[in-house]
Amino acid sequence: MSSHAKREALKAKGQRLADTFNAVHPVGTRVVAYPLTRPEDNTPSLFERLVTTTRTPAWSLGCGEPVVSVHGYAGGISLEHVDIDHDSPLGDGELLAHTLTVDNLTRFDNWLDKLGVFAKPYWEPVDGKLAVTGLRIGSNYADRVVARFGDMIIRRADGSFYVRQAVAS
Repeated sequence: MSSHAKREALKAKGQRLADTFNAVHPVGTRVVAYPLTRPEDNTPSLFERLVTTTRTPAWSLGCGEPVVSVHGYAGGISLEHVDIDHDSPLGDGELLAHTLTVDNLTRFDNWLDKLGVFAKPYWEPVDGKLAVTGLRIGSNYADRVVARFGDMIIRRADGSFYVRQAVAS
């Protein structure tokens, strides 16, 4: 089989997988997506977990890899890195749930900047010194929310945000 024929066969297989996904999971399906690596791949520096919804139908890349776009991430994510979320913390009209951590604070802040949403680190006294303890989202008092590390930030379909506080153990 020629390299062109192999490439076309991979692309056709990828499109079949995308079509099968689309037949069962319409746009708006709640998913847990791992953009770069899955947790079992044990690459902590690349690990990110998005509890979100699909924003496009799945499709096949030129190389044959089936992918889908989700809210909260630009570009496609391999279907191998997308799990259907049967126990979602998302409610009606919610597109994305993401837990704020020290490690993803800058990435989350940059993503909000790209959306045109004002955000900045939130400072509080800790052991007598000021320290960053979370992220303030929103520019005015009426719509501003504060997420502390461990809290889940929820983005609604209308573009607003709210915070589900972490459960203290």
